[in-house]
Amino acid sequence: MNFGQFYQDGGVFMHVITLLSIFTAAGLLHRCGAIRGGSRGPRERLVKLSRTGAVAPSMLAAIVMVGLLGTSLGWVSVNAALPSIDPEHWDIASARGYKIVPYPLVWSLICAAPLTLAHGLLRHFEQRLRGLVEAYGA
Repeated sequence: MNFGQFYQDGGVFMHVITLLSIFTAAGLLHRCGAIRGGSRGPRERLVKLSRTGAVAPSMLAAIVMVGLLGTSLGWVSVNAALPSIDPEHWDIASARGYKIVPYPLVWSLICAAPLTLAHGLLRHFEQRLRGLVEAYGA
């Protein structure tokens, strides 16, 4: 199976997960820029960090929740569709349906895992920057 077929079989929830992931990645990149700060001093960077907010954990939870919602609605759809199929085709239809049901959850985990790691790394650097500013009063 190729990625296009996987993405298409996952349904509309794949698009929602992708958009949430893009917004989360953009927010993390913005925070990365605030930590790096360019020519600004550490105090100015901390002020900018406090203004950027930390919505990444909420967005990451939303990504996984949308994946769970897509999977749950997939189970409901498959179970609702099976009674409308001839009994001799039930095995083939259920095998195909149950195979694609977890695709939104899998996609949400694929998207959320690296974003979670990036968020943890940024939090680490942010804490180090806060410690340095407090220790040296720069």
